[in-house]
Amino acid sequence: MIAVIAGSTGLTGALLLSKLLKDQAITKVIAVTRRPLDFTHTKLKNILVSDFADLMNRKDELKGELYFCCLGTTIKIAGTQENFRKVDFDAVVNFGRLAEYHKSQSLVVISAAGANPHSSIFYNKVKGEAEEALLKLSLNRLILLRPGLLIGERKAHRPLEKATIKLTQVLSSILPERIEKSFATTIEALSERMLKEGKNTANKIKIINAVDI
Repeated sequence: MIAVIAGSTGLTGALLLSKLLKDQAITKVIAVTRRPLDFTHTKLKNILVSDFADLMNRKDELKGELYFCCLGTTIKIAGTQENFRKVDFDAVVNFGRLAEYHKSQSLVVISAAGANPHSSIFYNKVKGEAEEALLKLSLNRLILLRPGLLIGERKAHRPLEKATIKLTQVLSSILPERIEKSFATTIEALSERMLKEGKNTANKIKIINAVDI
């Protein structure tokens, strides 16, 4: 099977990419990125795009059976709500249209806990609107994962997030696992579940909440 992944330079995407390259059922991995990956692999093809709005112009190079979307940013990194939306809505939905065009077996997308198109919280609202747009596409199979705070080693320095992660680690030692999983998700668990769901063929539409990841 050929897997196409967007967002492979991010926290979860990088780990998922490594899992895809190791998986014997995956014969080729096409990683679409805005900057070159810093490694090569016999199964890997890195397609560079300057703007995810142009994905359909590169559609012939991005044909696969399994599509994995790990795209996402933060308001702090994006700078403005408009720029945030370009990534977390526009780029995500454009990638979904690519999967639709190629009649993919599965499209697996990282959304977020609290995603709701009617939310008063901008982040949750955009995530919910992206889910809503993806659900309107004619896809063979769509998997939406809604993780909590992602736990993993980050390159970026985010003091508040680091403090929250430390608090989560403390709480994990005293709270039941199901409660802990409802607000925090390890990138290991998330990437592993994405790979599993991508290769699965059951359920046309599946929404997986943080507690079940």
